[in-house]
Amino acid sequence: MSYCTNCGVELDEGLTSCPLCGFTSGKKDNTETIDQSNHYPSDIILLYKKETRKHIWELSGVITFSGIAVCTIVDLVIHKSLSWSLFADTSIMASWIWLTLILLAFRKYFIIVPGLLITLLATLFLFDLFTPPVNWFYRLGLPITIALFIAITIIILLWKVAHFKGFNILAIAFLVLSGFCIVSEVFIDKYLFNKIDIRWSAIVAVSILPIALVLLFVHYRMKKGKRLDSYFHV
Repeated sequence: MSYCTNCGVELDEGLTSCPLCGFTSGKKDNTETIDQSNHYPSDIILLYKKETRKHIWELSGVITFSGIAVCTIVDLVIHKSLSWSLFADTSIMASWIWLTLILLAFRKYFIIVPGLLITLLATLFLFDLFTPPVNWFYRLGLPITIALFIAITIIILLWKVAHFKGFNILAIAFLVLSGFCIVSEVFIDKYLFNKIDIRWSAIVAVSILPIALVLLFVHYRMKKGKRLDSYFHV
């Protein structure tokens, strides 16, 4: 029995070209063993996915900078100055940076989450800077954005440490969301009215609480240990 020296796939008798990777080699002795340093099918699949993400990133870069150029030129032609294109260009660039983090730092959440946070904060600051004086970013955009990413980080950490990832994760996500709504209303009230008057966020929290309790009950009592992906077949 012979094996492909490139990917390790077992070859039928008489085959010299691998049906998986296409590597062509000379006739091998039946007693040939697979070198552990060779690439195996799983390695090839991972390499293919990595190359695919790289190609998507390159294509998105071309689209991004083309879009920025078009918006800038159109704005200059129509208004003889930069106005709305500043917001469009900033949004396009921020979206591309987000996509870059997701594609090139795949599943490295300790890089992705801070990168997304910094990019979003920079985008909001530029938006505020484009409409002087700088006013709402420090009092509204900054604290709400940080609160949002703290909520996302909590959910990700719970997802990582949870032994069973079932409806308990959804329940915790709902509870974290209700807390984020309350924090958001606090900063919005302070910015608009210079006082705190909790109303709509309290309604949201009270409405979410029964849903979270039902999800926790389903997970821990009716379907204990059931994984979330088994419910949705993913």
